[in-house]
Amino acid sequence: MSSFVLQSDRLWIGDGNQLDGHVVVQDDRIVAVERGKYHGELPTIDLEGLALSPGMIDLMTLGGFDKSLLRDDPLEIAREYVKLGVTSCQFCTGTLPWDAQLKIGENVLAAMRHECKNGARMIGLYLEGPFQQPERTGASLSEHALPPSEQNVGRVLADFSEVMTMINVSPGTEGDVQAVQRLREAGKVVSMAHSDAPADRVLACVEAGTSVLGHVWNSNSGLIGDSGVQQPTIEHVALTDDRVCSIHMICDGSHVHPVMVRLVLRCRGTETICLVTDAVQRAGCTDGEYLFEDGRTFVKRGGVGRTDTGGLCGSGLLLPDHLRNFVKFTGLEPHEAIRCVTYNPARSIGWDDRIGILAPGRSADLVAWDDNLQVQRVWRAGVEVENLNSLAEVKL
Repeated sequence: MSSFVLQSDRLWIGDGNQLDGHVVVQDDRIVAVERGKYHGELPTIDLEGLALSPGMIDLMTLGGFDKSLLRDDPLEIAREYVKLGVTSCQFCTGTLPWDAQLKIGENVLAAMRHECKNGARMIGLYLEGPFQQPERTGASLSEHALPPSEQNVGRVLADFSEVMTMINVSPGTEGDVQAVQRLREAGKVVSMAHSDAPADRVLACVEAGTSVLGHVWNSNSGLIGDSGVQQPTIEHVALTDDRVCSIHMICDGSHVHPVMVRLVLRCRGTETICLVTDAVQRAGCTDGEYLFEDGRTFVKRGGVGRTDTGGLCGSGLLLPDHLRNFVKFTGLEPHEAIRCVTYNPARSIGWDDRIGILAPGRSADLVAWDDNLQVQRVWRAGVEVENLNSLAEVKL
């Protein structure tokens, strides 16, 4: 049995609170979080000048570090990501040919079965495709979008049930409400994105169990009514309906304007926002070309992935940079903002009893930060991570 104590005058709990205290770790678990200095006999690490938080959680990782979910082992991504303080990640796949989707599912499932404490915990797979509106697929190929029919939902559950944790069903697609109900009954978290559906259709999906708004303000154009009046988008529904308990946001500075970031914060507060990356294969690398899962060539430039016409196709920044941007855009204190990359993502997928907060019984996934929001030390399941990556494209 291995036990130790981490002492810090700034414990960022993960729920927006901060205190001066210490965390007691036994093996791979947190067993106590207490105020004040520790005076017992356990080995103690004094994190003088550093703040301690739960490990970060990225719920939308398409690739990174020049590695592809289709062509490479996801473990290689996980082993690099943990060096940045991202101790858990949910891999993601868009609208792709079915055989490519299957291969990614197989790769992620094989990686999940490997006990990897020297890498980020692999939560599972988020199927952002195939149930998207064809005209709202963004950089994905619209010909691979499928309606969420009874047959197609059954196919998804048969082929991906073991690895899939979350799935998008775009409101406005044929069979959307029934699909949401069936997927929720199967225990899957359902998100909504890539949609221009009218508010009543969106609300019907929310009533059926959709609980997450995927990448807010991206690929969700609204409609203009017959009278020329702007109609509500799925964002407007999410900003006014508490049943949408999580709003996922790409905060690389390009996907969402800082004013819109502040609008979401003003409407729903820190309790709802989950920062996600939509990280492309070349995230974590210098600018340059990369091959997408469907064979097309894109380029990472200026912190984002771009098509040959300059359109957005994913982010080139990783989660610590998104957090630093979020703090810059909103003016929040770090201990308030940290919940958007820790507790909120964990709660979004129903994992808040395992990770995402400094509390007894949770995994000892921990990050120590300096005053510039740079990661200085990382523990994954109670074991300190070596050879941290100092990558930071965004600075405070």
